[in-house]
Order: sequence, then structure tokens, then C-alpha cells
Amino acid sequence: MELLDDFPPGPLDAYRKKASFDWKQLKVLLDTEDIIIFKNEVVKALQSDPVFDPHDDDFSLDEIRRDTLLKEKSLDKYEALYLVNSLDGTPKLSAALQSMTQWNPSVTLREGLKTGLFANVIRALGTEQHQHYAHMADNYELLGCFAMTEIGHGSNTKMLQTRATYDKTTRTFVIHSPNFEAAKCWSGMAGQCATHAVLYAQLYTSDEVCHGIHQFVVEIRDTKSHLPSPGVIIADMGHKIGLNGIDNGVIMFDNYRVPKSALLNKHCDVTDDGVYIPKMKDPKKRFGSSLYAITSNRLNVSSISLAFLLKGITIAVRYSAVRKQFSPDDSNEELPILEYQLQQYRLLPYLAGCIVHQVALYFLTSDNTATLIEIVSGNPRPDEHERGIEIHAISTACKSFSSWFHRDGLQECREACAGHGYLKVARLGDCRNDNDVNMTYEGENNVLVQQTSNWLLKLWPMVLNKEHITSPYESVSVLNKGLTILSLKCKVTSIEEMMRPDVIINTYQWLICHLLKSSAEKYQNNLKQHGDSFRARNDNQIFYAKDLTLVYIQHYFLHRFLVFIESTNDVAIKRVLENVFALYALFNLEKHVAHLYKGAYFVSDLHSTLLHDSILRAMAAIKDDAVALVDVIAPHDYLLNSVLGNSDGQVYQHLQRAIFTGKNNMTRPTWWQEIMHNQSKL
Repeated sequence: MELLDDFPPGPLDAYRKKASFDWKQLKVLLDTEDIIIFKNEVVKALQSDPVFDPHDDDFSLDEIRRDTLLKEKSLDKYEALYLVNSLDGTPKLSAALQSMTQWNPSVTLREGLKTGLFANVIRALGTEQHQHYAHMADNYELLGCFAMTEIGHGSNTKMLQTRATYDKTTRTFVIHSPNFEAAKCWSGMAGQCATHAVLYAQLYTSDEVCHGIHQFVVEIRDTKSHLPSPGVIIADMGHKIGLNGIDNGVIMFDNYRVPKSALLNKHCDVTDDGVYIPKMKDPKKRFGSSLYAITSNRLNVSSISLAFLLKGITIAVRYSAVRKQFSPDDSNEELPILEYQLQQYRLLPYLAGCIVHQVALYFLTSDNTATLIEIVSGNPRPDEHERGIEIHAISTACKSFSSWFHRDGLQECREACAGHGYLKVARLGDCRNDNDVNMTYEGENNVLVQQTSNWLLKLWPMVLNKEHITSPYESVSVLNKGLTILSLKCKVTSIEEMMRPDVIINTYQWLICHLLKSSAEKYQNNLKQHGDSFRARNDNQIFYAKDLTLVYIQHYFLHRFLVFIESTNDVAIKRVLENVFALYALFNLEKHVAHLYKGAYFVSDLHSTLLHDSILRAMAAIKDDAVALVDVIAPHDYLLNSVLGNSDGQVYQHLQRAIFTGKNNMTRPTWWQEIMHNQSKL
């Protein structure tokens, strides 16, 4: 197949020859020819320009920031890279985000902040008088940032303290931070670069009436001197544990006046005389509309987070297939550490998860992007409202669970490569650290899971009343037969049965219904005890509502993957995909065993034994295919940039080169005379 080159011969050949399927055929099935060609174009464009050189290990913080800016500015020269921020109704958007993240996540995030959280917010919430800001940002005539989160408030945006008070005598808004807790923080590019900000503030009219959170576009630095505007205080937040190419900043305002036109007034306005005029009567809808652009980014965060694990699992599995330790007999022929069951358990479920998540995210990103295009073009689908509610629940659960899963996988990858995995040149530490922020931005995960569980809880009365539940994405269709499902018991008596896709899906469906019922009953009991819904919801999270959200999204991922499995007629590929499905599903299911017994779905000790044995069976089935499966999802060697994960498998050659040619690795330290106490006597 000319579309994909063969890998260079080397130590990985032993496993590649064991593969039960054609990796090239599966890669085309997973990515499609268009995406493979597109990814190749991205790598070709990056390799063609010296400014895109990924090596910055010895840079200072200031040099990293400058290098990130230069790389970002250079992206516009290459047509293949435009899709990073385009609205394309295909999986190309997700593929672009992943490839660019694997190359340089700081550059990708800067570009996303500039376009997604500055220019696109202005396009969505502003009117004609504001569009020049978006155009100028696209052309680097100004640099924008997004200022919503405050030191004292993040998720609870309705309680932000920054004020924008309209002064009808001067026809200006007076922006003010009443205290340090009201300081805008974590604003990407605000620390050193941004000249303008999309600012979230409480809008007050001259009569001191608060009209809630609104958005403003304000200049925070002079575009000529690059100094903070008078009345604006800016500080960089300094070194972080990752993504140091992004200059996150703190912004405070001291009675800073901006023109009336600073208000992004698509959904509301203030007259010259100070009369507030809403263009959407329902303030909840107005606020929800203003946050729509933010919520849609959660699927992109999931794709970005997956990009790090795709990189990490490639490095760890390839290394495990080459690294040998211990001999089972007196032959002195050591085994690759991938042959050891503990190593398989640490890595193979996350390899399976990478493939399942890739399929689900390709679908969700593509469908959501197409829906956004339809809305913007004025041709929404008839079920737009229902789709919007459901995709919000899916995206919040998806972002939370997937980023947690990818975090855990990356830690296992780092540890599975032992000491060599601790080297900077292995790149596993960079992946782990740069990914870490995905747990908290675009919504802290533990807060987000509550949004999904609260929506699911609203559906329980419909289940009890046997009302039909509409589910355009088919994520809650199961609830239409929820009461019947709750009466079922596990009847599995063998490993073969436990691994069957229909048995696995049935088990997850029972878990959804059981956890929804348990969460709803717990909530009602809490409500009777405490008397208020806030405390009732708060005391319903651990062991109940949070687990409900996790099971809900795990089931949905599996549902989408089964649809994908049915898209192929290749027997060998279908078999390996079914093994991937089983390992991923059972690995996650094992964490819910307590609920399966508590709800009496598992009725004997045999069922937990069969579950454990099935996980081991699925791992054994995937082990010989592991390297080929990694080849399907692996980033290009240029994007990996790892001495342990190169596709040629020459781990020790790459390690030797890195150690012996590294800057200052074989030189005497400048402070060598200080090493010994008695140095002066020698």
C-alpha cells in the first residue's frame, strides 16, 4: 500500500511478524486515506522549516516563550497547518489538533487561544463594530487573550467579582477589580504578550443594578510601547509544571475606563442614557449562549489529552518490546518485558483505550463541528435543542473521564519504562506534565462530572413513568427500557461468554440504570434530611452520581466502538478489534465490581473470577498484536522525538547518541574546582 511506508527493519520486527492482522488496513479504516495524507502533509510542513525544530531542551523560560511565538507565527505559511483552528465537518480537526499537540503543545494552545478563545468569541458574541478585532488578531496586528477565571472564582462564573459599571455622563464602562480575589488569572498570553482581552465582568448600569456576566473586548497593553494601559496591572504567573511556552498572566483593573462599544452586544446592549436592553429575554439562555463556544472546546481538550497518551503508549510499548530482562530457563535468552503479565496489565488496557477513544472522538468532533456549521449558517437541525443538551452532557463526561484515563495511562507509561523513562529525551515526562492541565482547564473534572449526573438525574422520573426519552446521540436510549434492565441478573458461566460484546454492553447498561436509580434515591433521601437541593446534590457524589457519569460515558464510548467494528468485513481486523473492545471494557468494568454485587447483578463469586480471568485472556490475545496496534496509532517519529519510541526500535543506539552528544554531557563542569574540599592542595 503506497499510502503508508514500511517501517525500517530492526528489533521490533519480531513482534511485527507475529501480528494477526494487516496494520496498514486497520490504519486506513481508523483514520481514512484523507486523514493519513493530511497527517503526512503536516509532518512534511513541520520538517521543511528550521524554525519548527522541536529541540528546546536547554532554553530558558524567556527563550521558550520567544521560540513558541516564532513557531506560532510561522504556521500561517503552510496550508497543511490551517486546519488546527478551522471548522471542518470531518475528523480532520481532531487529527490536526493531535498532530500539532504531539509536535509542540504550547504552540498549538497559543494558536487555539488566539483563534478559539479570542477571535471566535468576538465573532460569536460581538456585532459588526467588533469584527475588526478578530481580523486584526488573525493577522497578528494585535494579540488577544481570554480573561474569565479569577483568583477566587473559576467554575462558578456567575459569582465573578470584576465589575464593569456604565457611566452615562462619559458613555464609558468603568472596569474595576475590587480585590485580589477578583484578579483575572491563568489568562493564556496575558502574562507577556496580549494587547487585548475578551473580559468577563458583572455589568452594572448607572443605577447600580447588576445585569449579570457580560463580555467586553478591552485593550490591556499599549500596542506601540507594549506597556500595560494606565489603570491595568499585569503580572506573569511564572514557571509551571508544563506548557511553559504559554505566558499565563494575572490582570487587575483600577477604575479603568473603556468605551461603550467595548461591550460585545450581540445579545444585549446599553443605551447612551444607561438603559439596559436585552435582546434575549431569558438571562439563562443568554448566559448559556455566551458559554457555548467554551463548552464545545471540551471535545477538543479530550482530543488533545488523547494526543499525549498516543505518544506515551507508543514509546512505552515499543520500548517494552525491545527491552529484555531475565531468562525463563538456562538458555540465557532474555525475554522482552512485554512478555510479562504485569507489564501487559500496565500498558495494554491503555493501548486499547487509545483506539476506543480515537474512534469515539473522531465521531463526536466531526458531528459537533458539522452541527456548529449548520447553526452558524442558519440551517440548524430540527432536533437542535435536544442534541445540544445531550452533547453537553456527553462532552462534560468525555472531557473528565478521558483526561483522567489518559493521565493514569501516561503515569503507567513513564513507570513501565523504568529509569530510562525518567530521561528528558524519552519525552514521557513532557507528555505527562503538559497533559496535566487537561484535568482542570475548560472545567475542573470533578465539577464537570456533576453537570452530567445532574442531567441524568432529571431523566429518572421519566423512567419511572415510562415516558419516552429522546436521545439523538443514543447515549441514554437504554433508559427507555430501564425498569426491565434493572430486573436482569448476570448468567455468565465462562470466560468466552464474559468477553462477548453483547454481554459486556448488557452489563454496562444495567450499571447505568442501577446507578441512576441509586443516585436518584440517595438524592431524595438527602433532600428529606437536609431540606435543600444544593446539599442533597453535594452529598450524593461519592459512590453514586460520580460513578454514574463515568459508567455513562464508558458505555457510550463502547457503543461508538461497536459501530466502528461493524464497519469492517475483514475477519482478522474484526477479531483484533473485538479483543481491544473486551480488554478496554473489562478493565474499566472491574472498577465497578462493588456496584455489580451490591445491586445483585453479580450473584456468585464465580462472576468476579470470570471477570478477572477475562481481562487476562484479553491481554494475552492482544500481546502479540501490541506493536502492530501501536503502529496503527503511532505519531510520526518526528513528532515522537523520543529515544525510546522510534519506529526502528533501535533504543540503545538512540540512547547512546543522546547521551554522548548531549550538550555538556561529556565536559568538565565550570565549577569543577569546588567539587573536592582539598582541591587547592592538589
